[in-house]
Amino acid sequence: MTATIFARTLAWAKRNERWLSLAFFIFGFVDHIVTFGVFSLPIELVIFEVYLGFAALCMVFAHLAAARPGGKVMNAVAIIAPLFAQLTIGGLLAGFVVFYTKSSVLSVSWPFLILLAFIFFGNELFRDYREHLVFQTTLLYFSLYSLAIFALPVYLGALSEKIFIESTVLSVLVFAAFLGLLAMLGWERLRSTLKHIVVCCIALTVAIVTAYFTDVIPPLPLTLTDGGVYHSITHEGNAYVVLGETPKHWYDPRKEVVHHVPGTPLYAYSAIFAPGAFSTSVVHEWQRYDDSTSAWVTKSTVAFTLSGGREAGYRGYSLTSDPEPGTWRVLVKTFNGQTIGKFDFKVVNVSADPALHEESL
Repeated sequence: MTATIFARTLAWAKRNERWLSLAFFIFGFVDHIVTFGVFSLPIELVIFEVYLGFAALCMVFAHLAAARPGGKVMNAVAIIAPLFAQLTIGGLLAGFVVFYTKSSVLSVSWPFLILLAFIFFGNELFRDYREHLVFQTTLLYFSLYSLAIFALPVYLGALSEKIFIESTVLSVLVFAAFLGLLAMLGWERLRSTLKHIVVCCIALTVAIVTAYFTDVIPPLPLTLTDGGVYHSITHEGNAYVVLGETPKHWYDPRKEVVHHVPGTPLYAYSAIFAPGAFSTSVVHEWQRYDDSTSAWVTKSTVAFTLSGGREAGYRGYSLTSDPEPGTWRVLVKTFNGQTIGKFDFKVVNVSADPALHEESL
């Protein structure tokens, strides 16, 4: 009786594999979006690594079942393994979306998010490729590479171009070992798609490396948790006391206006999250837009050291003395020039101080 029910369930799953595959992918994605942040960052990284390992294992079993069909066990594996691979890949992509959209880094990394969206929808659009391993294995490589870019700086406690290159090399070597395992288990099936897999992964590597060195990929694991421009900042005990104007609502498309009395400074405050034992330098780059040249001109650069471990972010501030009226922005960057986040505002000169409110940060 049990065997009959199981057989019928498998037959139903095979008939509806397309919708089940999509449902498993979406469930994994939504589940990780909802539950992300429940655990500390080190535990989240372990969860990511388990997800990635389980997805790879499911793909290995799916490949083995397709390469050596026959028997009830292999038929069941051929149906079940791809579904659980979809579940875990969906969870991985959800985590990457959370990381890359956290705080104001969205304004910096939107091209990378478009790539994530393309992969999300391509999971269904390129169904034939997935069935022949190309899209599925490329998706696994993307997940592996994205995780390595994030995890290696956390484990090493530093951020640099050298560590990014090491992440790239590590991803390529691990994925090559994965392809080697697939070849051992079913070379004939892999051979027909190996060229396409390699070409897609090379193209993906070139795209990510280019994105990194053109400042499209934000410098994870650093994230800007808070920031803004104020008229005054004082450090009192464990808090920063600021005087600022009423901030505009998030849904207001207009640029924030700062009313400035000539002869007085303006302050830029930022709180940046970094894992414990993580240390690097952070730069505030004050830029003003020059209408005559249609270009941003750097007016001042202030650097300070960041130490990780504070949940609300490592706090720091800089100032510019007597800024000119016009359009301004403060870029919060790593010492290597990668943009963590930014805030834009417009300076308007006034004769008297505007209404200010005090806040403790």
